[in-house]
Amino acid sequence: MRLNKIFSELSETLDKLDQDRERILKLTRMLIRDCSIAIKSIHRKEFNQYHQRLQKVQETHKELLELVNRNPGVFLKHLKTPEQEYAEAVAFYSIVSKEPLPLPSDLNIKPLNYALGLADVIGELRRYALDNIRNSIVEDLNYILESMDDIYTQLFSIDYPSGLTQDLRHKTDQARNIIEKTRGDVSISLQMSDLKKCMEERER
Repeated sequence: MRLNKIFSELSETLDKLDQDRERILKLTRMLIRDCSIAIKSIHRKEFNQYHQRLQKVQETHKELLELVNRNPGVFLKHLKTPEQEYAEAVAFYSIVSKEPLPLPSDLNIKPLNYALGLADVIGELRRYALDNIRNSIVEDLNYILESMDDIYTQLFSIDYPSGLTQDLRHKTDQARNIIEKTRGDVSISLQMSDLKKCMEERER
């Protein structure tokens, strides 16, 4: 019946898959960690560190894709979280730097994973806006809020079954709540800034 040969081939195939899986999981952890550090660098306005970390992310992502593409039916699911983080880091930097957002194809990221990352970047933009408010930097607050609104509008326009969009609708709902809170914070901050200017002008 040649059972030994059958199961020998099966074991050989599974051994290779297991080795690839372990490497994929390691690369995934590395990529997520580096994206987190890159995002922190943006908040700290340490942009040289961001670019250095992003280069590592790009190299890791390239290796990750090569492994996943060997057996996409088995490993494609492992791209979701790291690609979301990658998209979030790049989009956050682009918005803060007032540069055009790269396309998913520019980064070789699955479009849905890119959209999920954009949904997450709204939270980072809120944190960035609050940091500016605490530091009395009001110049870019409206720009940040408009960027959040633009992303939300596009996310909300994606009207497909959840079987296709996964948790995009849930993230979009969360984004709306974050934006409304931020809108209130920005409005109060700008009003206080205008009041302060009026008082300073009267004292001259």
